[in-house]
Amino acid sequence: PKEAFVDSAVELGRAENCDCEVGLGGRTALDTAKVVAVLLPSGDGAANYRLAAKPMPWRTVPLVTLPPTAGTGSETTGTSIISQPDGVKNWFWGPPLIPDMAIMDPELTVGLPPFWTFYTGMDALVHAIESRTNRYRYAPNNAVAERAISHGISSLEEAVKDGSSLAARAGMMAAAAHGGTAIGNTGCAVARNIGHAMGSRAGGPHGRAVPIALVQTMEWAAKGAPDGYDAVAHVMGGEGAGHVHDHLHALAERCGYGLSLDAEERNKLDEGALAQAMVEPANIDMLTATARDAGEGDVEELAAMALR
Repeated sequence: PKEAFVDSAVELGRAENCDCEVGLGGRTALDTAKVVAVLLPSGDGAANYRLAAKPMPWRTVPLVTLPPTAGTGSETTGTSIISQPDGVKNWFWGPPLIPDMAIMDPELTVGLPPFWTFYTGMDALVHAIESRTNRYRYAPNNAVAERAISHGISSLEEAVKDGSSLAARAGMMAAAAHGGTAIGNTGCAVARNIGHAMGSRAGGPHGRAVPIALVQTMEWAAKGAPDGYDAVAHVMGGEGAGHVHDHLHALAERCGYGLSLDAEERNKLDEGALAQAMVEPANIDMLTATARDAGEGDVEELAAMALR
């Protein structure tokens, strides 16, 4: 969502004297709703709070979220991602953004087409895998991330192939909520860094960019967290980062989708521009959260890996 859209919604809410807010929709809607609810009392513009330039003011109106997708986990987190006018994505964060209530009704996701079911579901898996393997991982949160992975790998294929399955849809909503909770505690890592950088430079679905970035850079990242990837592989029924990589590709193939860029997507991206975006203020914290340090030349190599 754009800052201008957030600001216009704040104006509307103030004009109508709104005393409660309901966010209904995917990440764009929920991220917008959370920031709008916080800014309603003051009417401040969203740009004032980019990257926590100012602390988010305490929210004074109740906020309820209802996601009709199962991926981002935004319904449970204290973060939002809002784009400035030139398309650069900025993080907004703080406890005031955490909703009072999240209603996760699998029936709301039944109409989601297979393409979006798959890539939003992969987004949830990336959240959980990166939370479980980044440098800030810790035992209680590891269990939350592993629960998200377990729900995701056991439910995604059925949700894609039989969208009317409420059991599969509920499993994916659990994966998204637990994955969102996990990254709310630890943040993400290099795959999310690259996914955001791709989105800033070329647009395209975020849920498609991040799993592609994950599988392309996993071998590099796993050298900094072999224990974390062993744990993820164990949840998936195998051993080591190689098993995680192969399992995700096999899952994608069974669902009928790929985890690599097509020629049109690749042509929109330049390795140098992507590497530059990866170290911009809006993205750098996700790179430094990766358990393996990115030394001289690594950023350029990671950008090249992502685009192969």
